[in-house]
Amino acid sequence: MPPLVELHSVTKRFGHDSRPPVLDGLSFHAERGEFISLIGASGCGKSTVLRLLAGLAPPTSGRILIDNQPATTTSAERAFIFQDATLLPWLTVQKNAELLLKLRGTPATRRRELVAQLLALARIGHLADRYPRQLSGGEKMRVSLARALTLEPALLLLDEPFAALDELTREHLNEELLALRERRRWTAFFVTHSVAEAVFLSTRILILSAGRIIHDLPIDLPFPRNTGTREQPAFHQRVAGISRLLRTASAP
Repeated sequence: MPPLVELHSVTKRFGHDSRPPVLDGLSFHAERGEFISLIGASGCGKSTVLRLLAGLAPPTSGRILIDNQPATTTSAERAFIFQDATLLPWLTVQKNAELLLKLRGTPATRRRELVAQLLALARIGHLADRYPRQLSGGEKMRVSLARALTLEPALLLLDEPFAALDELTREHLNEELLALRERRRWTAFFVTHSVAEAVFLSTRILILSAGRIIHDLPIDLPFPRNTGTREQPAFHQRVAGISRLLRTASAP
């Protein structure tokens, strides 16, 4: 079975050809079920990788395949979660979570059933009738995650979704994200500036610098991962080691 995601010598430029590329000859692949975090200094191309994988922008050169097909357009097989929860303020939690299914023409009964299941899995079923203004930041992100998962994506793309949250809420959501993944088994690409978050979530970490992958690191900590994982010496050793690599990559 071929990899789910393949990038072959992908370059991306914005603006004039004389400007340095945002991505410069990027090549890698992702097997089904991997959780890959992208880390690196601001401007190194992390979010651009997600946009190309989502079909929101084309590469300047090179080739991107998703499930052996060109990633040239958006697809229901891919779901994107942004840093902002992007909820519609005039819709309830239930209606916000149903929105993508409604746009796809899914019957109302099926929408309600599937969303009820996902809200329960995300631990916000009791909030179904509330509006976004009545939710905390963590609750809003849970709604955004549930909405994305209604598409039953093969590939989930997450661009710093927990960056604005406090540390405790962020850790809880990391654990819940992995619990949802155990049930759904999608492949994930996750952009973050937190090395600890990347180590906790990932099966693999890519460190980017100036549009290139300079380190491709497997994370072999056992699953399931929980609060106890963060207390293990092996976890702290990996965080410290990757932090050193990241500092070296970001040095002028």
